Amino acid sequence: MSDRLRDPLGIDLHAGVGRFMHSVYAWMAAGVGLSAATAIAIGSAPRLTAMAQASELRVLFWPGLAVSVLVVGARLHRLPPTLARVAFLTFSVLLGAALAWLGSAAEVTAEQLGTAAGVAAGVFVGGSLVGYYSRRDLSPWGAALATALIGALVAMFLDFASARLHGPPSLMGQPGLHALLQVLLAVVFAGFVAYDGQRVKQMYRVHGSRENLAVIGALKLYLDYVNLTLATLQVTTWQ
Repeated sequence: MSDRLRDPLGIDLHAGVGRFMHSVYAWMAAGVGLSAATAIAIGSAPRLTAMAQASELRVLFWPGLAVSVLVVGARLHRLPPTLARVAFLTFSVLLGAALAWLGSAAEVTAEQLGTAAGVAAGVFVGGSLVGYYSRRDLSPWGAALATALIGALVAMFLDFASARLHGPPSLMGQPGLHALLQVLLAVVFAGFVAYDGQRVKQMYRVHGSRENLAVIGALKLYLDYVNLTLATLQVTTWQ
């Protein structure tokens, strides 16, 4: 009884949770590394840089990436083990290529991206520790975080549509509003890091160390980190 009082979620009572989470974060780190390598390789192509900077759709690229989190996340539990690994590695490569395009379109420097990635990494570690060690059930966060995310994305899309139809000024052109929305997104994805981290532990409690669960958990946290990095980049580069 005393053990359950110390662990009301009943997760750490299962031996092997530490090894399982280590596997999750190892896959997540592999995905981030693969995306970074892909982005560096593709981002060095001058022709791609010129095409990205000339595209009028670059404003919608970041919201599109955020929406992909919802689409991909909804399919994770249906993937068999081998396909889960292939999908994760393939998605990491594709998203790395997409990030290279985004960096070229937004004229982001390597220093700016490195700063954003470093800040996001620090926030990610903090959120991961909260999700791993918290004895509080974080499941109620899910609906609130999803609502805030959708609200911010809708505001960005409506502003873009208004600017295209009626011309400037747009809402995002108001001082501080763009930065405020990006700060909101950064906070939302920081919350998702803690929320998804605890959910991955709960997956282990229910299903055990099935072969594909570590990859599924890694993809959840990988998406959280990528989107946290992008939101941080928007905040740190906004003028």
